[in-house]
Amino acid sequence: MHNAKCTCWNCPAIDLAGKVDFRACGQSTKQFVKAADDTEETRIMGECKRRPELGLFDPMDMTFAECTEYAPGPYGYMLRDMRVMILGIDGYLGWTLALWLGSLGCKVSGVDNYNRREWVKERGAQTIVPISRMNERLRAAREVLGLNIDFRQIDIYSERDRFKEFVDEVKPESIVHYAECPSAPFSMIDVEHAIKVQENNVLGTLATLFTMRDVVPETSMVKLGTMGEYGTPLTGRPIFEGLFPADAVLQWEGREWSLGGEIVPRDPASFYHVSKVQDTFNCYEACKYWWLRSYDVMQGVIFGVDTDQVSADPRLRTRLDIDEWFGTVINRFVAQAVAGIPLTLYGMGRQIRGFIALRDAMECMTRLICSPPEPGQYAVVNQVSGIYSTRELAYIVAKTGREHFGLDVQIQRVENPRVEADEHPFEAIYERLPKEFGFAPQVALEDEVRKMFELFLTDEVRARIEERRQVIMPKTWWSGVKREVERLELLDLQGEIEEDERMFKINR
Repeated sequence: MHNAKCTCWNCPAIDLAGKVDFRACGQSTKQFVKAADDTEETRIMGECKRRPELGLFDPMDMTFAECTEYAPGPYGYMLRDMRVMILGIDGYLGWTLALWLGSLGCKVSGVDNYNRREWVKERGAQTIVPISRMNERLRAAREVLGLNIDFRQIDIYSERDRFKEFVDEVKPESIVHYAECPSAPFSMIDVEHAIKVQENNVLGTLATLFTMRDVVPETSMVKLGTMGEYGTPLTGRPIFEGLFPADAVLQWEGREWSLGGEIVPRDPASFYHVSKVQDTFNCYEACKYWWLRSYDVMQGVIFGVDTDQVSADPRLRTRLDIDEWFGTVINRFVAQAVAGIPLTLYGMGRQIRGFIALRDAMECMTRLICSPPEPGQYAVVNQVSGIYSTRELAYIVAKTGREHFGLDVQIQRVENPRVEADEHPFEAIYERLPKEFGFAPQVALEDEVRKMFELFLTDEVRARIEERRQVIMPKTWWSGVKREVERLELLDLQGEIEEDERMFKINR
């Protein structure tokens, strides 16, 4: 298994306080042992919070495969009854992951301030997949899946004392940070919304980092970033995984410098993306100052509705939004097809992005939770399973709707309310998850789109789409203009596909 040779040095159950001479924070003392030749050598020493009988030992002497607290599973060796706290547990990803991890034997806890429900309500929208109140969701998880999820309604920034108390009570061994506003358009509405997003995201992350430092410094944080932090470099420069590779160099005026290990350039596309860039630097600095450990997960655009757990009972379904603020592109395309609205391409529709299905994203997160970074390590993965232009996606959705469900799906070009290049190269590197963590995508895009059509075409969901069809078309302009976008043209599906595929290959 990919993490069989990880050692207690990686394990969140290790207690290093007072036993290691940390470089930056100076919080602890050195431990000395005599080498064979009676000279002093410095060693890393620790104690196990789960196995105190081991006493003081070198955490690099025992691997996950050798430790009785670890058990092999489908996603690597995992701590038995691992305590995982999910921030933003009521959301699309948070609730799905809670059920997923609980079914793997984790002890799941979580917090949420219900902001997402309020933000969607503000738009006059709703989740088109009906979801219950949290108390009913928790009851269904117990009845259907046998899971007991420890939930608290807490705002991690404004109620950080309560949050700190809850973390101290649970002592999570992994913290998954989903508690952020995930919408670029929402952040671009006006100054109030831009400030609201920055406050929720940046200050919430800072509060979490300080809480971890003070209460659970060995716990790893898996934080959701976004591929949108990087932007789309018009030079065609590869988008590396957070940091430049060791052999990257900068050449200028006959001189050369190594860039290895430095954070790669960012070009955020909205005030939301700016907040995520700030999170990146806050996490990076916290790992450096306090020897925290963190994965920054630069996730591609998410899509889909299906995991075994959320599909097990209607009360366990996770939310799915299609409005212009919170609906991601594939989810919105399928809803538009069901509602008889031509699929909306911004401008030429040749913007290229990375994508990943909901089920695949859950597997990636689990593999990262099972394999924490070393103390002081800020690590990044680009969580993507495929690269597509929005035109390609529109064709796939239209073809699926026409051939499998008999729908007359059309595609239209509309004005682009965003500030972005209409056509651009895009070379995203996403090698760490498959090469280091054993991930291989399980979900074919076309298969997931078919599942989405099947769900969206049920009477209840289709009715909910119709009730809120007016919130699908974009009205939020980066320039501040307040009007709905106008149609530029209705596309001839058959005549466009061949040319678009040729252009896509050139750009990618």
